[in-house]
Amino acid sequence: MPVPIPPTQPVPLFPPLTKSVIDSARTSAWYDAFAGITIPTTIVDLDDIGEKAAFLESGSEDESESESSESGSEAPVYRLPRLNEEIRLAIKKYGGAVFPKLNWTSPKDAAFILPVTPRGPLYCTTPADVFLILKSSDFIGHALDPSRAYEGAEDLLAREAHAPERMKIELVLREHVDMNPAREVRCFVRDDVLLGISQRDLNFYDHLQPADTRREIVDRVRAFWEDDIRGKYQDIFDLYLTDWKLKPILIDFHPYRPSTDPLLFTYQDLQSLSEVARLPPPPSEPPTPSPTPATTASVSASTTGLTSGRERERERPRLPVLRIIDSRAHPAANRAAPEYGGNMMPIEMVEMSQGRTVQGFRAAWADAIRQGMTE
Repeated sequence: MPVPIPPTQPVPLFPPLTKSVIDSARTSAWYDAFAGITIPTTIVDLDDIGEKAAFLESGSEDESESESSESGSEAPVYRLPRLNEEIRLAIKKYGGAVFPKLNWTSPKDAAFILPVTPRGPLYCTTPADVFLILKSSDFIGHALDPSRAYEGAEDLLAREAHAPERMKIELVLREHVDMNPAREVRCFVRDDVLLGISQRDLNFYDHLQPADTRREIVDRVRAFWEDDIRGKYQDIFDLYLTDWKLKPILIDFHPYRPSTDPLLFTYQDLQSLSEVARLPPPPSEPPTPSPTPATTASVSASTTGLTSGRERERERPRLPVLRIIDSRAHPAANRAAPEYGGNMMPIEMVEMSQGRTVQGFRAAWADAIRQGMTE
């Protein structure tokens, strides 16, 4: 058990962050310990097979010799026989399709690239699907930049000025499981306390509204955390709540840092809950003696503090706190716009829209098109 911080010492917004903490969220770091409660997964270390060039920016000093050495404006040609074979084997092993990730990151922002299937998004049935979806994702591009991947790691700040951090690249191929997004939750842990649970898919769902359902979600998540995760991993994890008779499925782990989306919480909310968790419990109530003229006054005085303590306890939120989209008018609820819609537009359009009204953007975009047609 961690040593509690004295109540008078403020809780920092984020716990200490190091490279090892960030790397502990890699699937390869935790998969063996949790293989029985998570999605079947194959991990391919691209350094080991010498075929990571397909996922690096052109001109990177880490590019593999497998990339075409021809110069000019032609697209690079990748000859990746071992990687292709690894992907084909995983697809066959998992019944014909995989869900790909690279290091910590899934290419959810590029899901629109592949045709929609009844089995859900990111349904990759060939190596070409895997390459296409990973190369089309802005999220993947960001995850391959060591300065972003390890941003905020305190033990690297002084070192990076002298030698940039080199990063291992791993292709993670998970069995494609058809999941109902309404059953996915994100759970926040700090200092061995389960603070909060948030709905992951930010849509309104009728079946999540009854109080009994909410209590059941909290009870299932708490039991899963205490039985299977507590003492093995801190920070943030995602769960899929299967049919109520079955055990939840662990989806992923994330570092407790600003780049991990807190969804329906803010990190200030979680900081406040962490402070509440560190408060000492109110004094327990002793047996009440039989009232007599001699003791009535002293009993009244002694129970005043207990009464105020019980009142404070009633005001204290019971942890973990569950947050869901509880109204169709909820400010965080998704509307008609598709998730990651901004990733479906040309970057030039996104940049030009910044700081402009709709009318101003329309005029600027039309002007840019006119100029492009006359140049």
